[in-house]
Amino acid sequence: MLLRTLASLPAALARRVERLLAAAPVRFVRAPGALAAAIERGHLDLLLLHASRLGPAVERALQRQAAAGQVPDRIVFVDEPEARLRAQLLGSGVLGVLDGTLDDQALAEALQAMVQRSRAAAVQRLRALRGEPPASLADFVSKSDEMARLLAVARRMVDSDATLLLMGETGVGKERLARAIHDEGPRRDGPFVAINCGALPEALLESELFGHEEGAFTGAVRAHRGLFELAHGGTLFLDEVGEMPLLLQVKLLRVLQDRRIRPVGGERDIAVDVRVVAATNRDLQAEMQAARFRADLYYRLAVVALSIPPLRERRADIPVLVQNHLESWCVRLNRRPIAVSAEAMAALCAHDWPGNVRELANVLERAALLGDGQQIAVGDLSGIVAPLAARRGRATDEDLLALPFAAAEQRHQEAFERAYFTALLRECRGRVAAAARQAGLSVRTLYAKLQRLGLHKEQFRGGPVARALP
Repeated sequence: MLLRTLASLPAALARRVERLLAAAPVRFVRAPGALAAAIERGHLDLLLLHASRLGPAVERALQRQAAAGQVPDRIVFVDEPEARLRAQLLGSGVLGVLDGTLDDQALAEALQAMVQRSRAAAVQRLRALRGEPPASLADFVSKSDEMARLLAVARRMVDSDATLLLMGETGVGKERLARAIHDEGPRRDGPFVAINCGALPEALLESELFGHEEGAFTGAVRAHRGLFELAHGGTLFLDEVGEMPLLLQVKLLRVLQDRRIRPVGGERDIAVDVRVVAATNRDLQAEMQAARFRADLYYRLAVVALSIPPLRERRADIPVLVQNHLESWCVRLNRRPIAVSAEAMAALCAHDWPGNVRELANVLERAALLGDGQQIAVGDLSGIVAPLAARRGRATDEDLLALPFAAAEQRHQEAFERAYFTALLRECRGRVAAAARQAGLSVRTLYAKLQRLGLHKEQFRGGPVARALP
């Protein structure tokens, strides 16, 4: 989100800040006397001030905003860092104190980091204001026995502080599961902090995890709180932990053992109260054998290990996932409900989904945006889904023999049921009672089968689906 930012700085410094924060719109107050009035008008997220602009009028304006619960974050610029002034400013609650004499690169890095921290806090306030519902294990709807067993274990882990290791391919929902466990547990009021361990170089990853002291290395112009500190009282989610360099694996192991961290360049340890949930798409057993992952860290992380099955191994879940995601998407964007044609649903169920649930969500959103807004047809799906579905519709002996008997039987049975009930509903023009009589089934049984297959009676009523929608 964009921060509503107000700045009152000497002219030369104002020009520098305006240039350094070109991507973040800032409103400048040139006349010092107008500053208090601008603060009084409120609706600010961030205030950039020079120490010379502080005074009784500004302090009174800030106090009134604080009483109204609208005090903005403050970054104060000084001409020379003076310890007593810095302590006084930080003690008054400012977000940070910056030396205005720093060169552009150092000033930009420090300023942008503080702005990012303010932005993150603003996002959290916005989420609280909107009352966004917490994640829940009840959101994981599945017909898979393996997923049912996994969710049963996850529910037992909710009230535990034990370290948890989530394994599975990219896109299966590891972070979503970790967030649900956090949001249902006793740490729900604490922060949930996530980091991708494979996305940062080693030196930066160490600083992000454990923090650093001012002057710890070139460019460390201020102290930086690490994610372990930020996650204090909550949960730290270490995504792609299998990518972590060996040196940092040693340091992470020490933190898990001692529950204390030492920032880079620091001389004292800091106690942290953090639950760690790690995730990986790598085979950590193979990584240990190849000496790329420490066995002692693995056993410390995998107090409980859960392996989330890929979507291709639980195809019966696809219709429910499709319906839930489209409903959520339509509500979020205030769109009318969108149906899915029988042919499109068959294509979605037949696709292997190498990107799993994340890929499915992307394909559905693309199809919903590019389609007619009323029904997703095969032609609305990305070019990768429909051709593969067509090939799966003509399963060869080689395809079937590549599967265990039970899986091959299930695929054949699902394909038969989908074809049979599609033809039956088309003939009965979507009348479920008539279709149930013709099939020799109860209406309740037929509804259950249609729900499992992702078929909807509105798709077969002889006209555009739009006429069946409110």
